Amino acid sequence: MRIYDISQEIFSGNVFKGDPVPAATPLYRINDGYPYNLSSVSMCLHSATHIDAPSHYLEDGLTIDQVRLEHCIGPCTVLSANGPVDEGFISPLLGRGAKRLLFKGKGWITRKAAKALAESEVVVVGTESQSVGYGPQIDDVHRELLQSNIVILEGLMLQDVPEGNYFLISLPLKLGGMEGSPCRAVLLDYLPAVD
Repeated sequence: MRIYDISQEIFSGNVFKGDPVPAATPLYRINDGYPYNLSSVSMCLHSATHIDAPSHYLEDGLTIDQVRLEHCIGPCTVLSANGPVDEGFISPLLGRGAKRLLFKGKGWITRKAAKALAESEVVVVGTESQSVGYGPQIDDVHRELLQSNIVILEGLMLQDVPEGNYFLISLPLKLGGMEGSPCRAVLLDYLPAVD
């Protein structure tokens, strides 16, 4: 079994334009005579690799601690996409029963594709970008997906992952009442190694 770590490191990871940059503050240090090291962290919940909960765009949407964990764990498909991922790209995938779709490359979901995904059995949509949408459609794409309680997984690192089928584990932190969370996302590849 091979494990692909598809998460960004928090402090050096990407930050959406205008969001605060993550920072760590040392509180106690062994070098200063304390018996242990202790730090605090300040960051936006949507930095680096993270999950958007429905309440990110919907006032009465589920918060991150209410997101169904079974959506965040399970079989997934990794596909290359550069440019717009439209409904023509999405439709054949939905016919194959894919429930978790991760897009590697510089692809983004269009509003019509988001609507098709929202009407399907898909439970996770992931992208390498810091936003699943692009340009003036960002808000509409998020709303289409989140109103169907689709987990949006953004800021993935998939460049070293070949296209194919994997087992995804991408659990958010249990941050009560929050609209998103950083997560450590990994893919498991159960295919036997070739000698």
